[in-house]
Amino acid sequence: MKLSKEQKEALAIKLSIPWGSVDLQCDGNLVQLRVERFKAMSYRVMTYVNGEFKGIWCLSGNAAPEAKFLRKSVRPTVSPAKRKEMEKKFGKRFIQKDPFWSGSVTIYLPDFSSGKAALNHLCKVCESVELVENKIDMLANNM
Repeated sequence: MKLSKEQKEALAIKLSIPWGSVDLQCDGNLVQLRVERFKAMSYRVMTYVNGEFKGIWCLSGNAAPEAKFLRKSVRPTVSPAKRKEMEKKFGKRFIQKDPFWSGSVTIYLPDFSSGKAALNHLCKVCESVELVENKIDMLANNM
């Protein structure tokens, strides 16, 4: 069962204020969304799975099941300006065949820009998303 449009809107409003929080049960895991200070005068929605966050989930080579709840970020290994400079130096064919110059890096990040973005992501990647009423029992079951 997924969240209805009205539930999503209500939860997004909860996550639009500083220190707002929402607890969800996603595919049998307790996913906690918390609005936390990111930088000076900037807040982001942070994701915690079963009450914790581990840095190992961020690595792309890792097959952690918790990574699906996080935001996927794909970046080129080299900036476009540096790549053009190397194409002039070594030629386009060489740069296209070389995995370093034409490759990318994938990481998973725990922060989202807004509550709406976090909720939409969870609804997209999970089979079931439900609002948790009694999170103490849910945490006890997962430990």
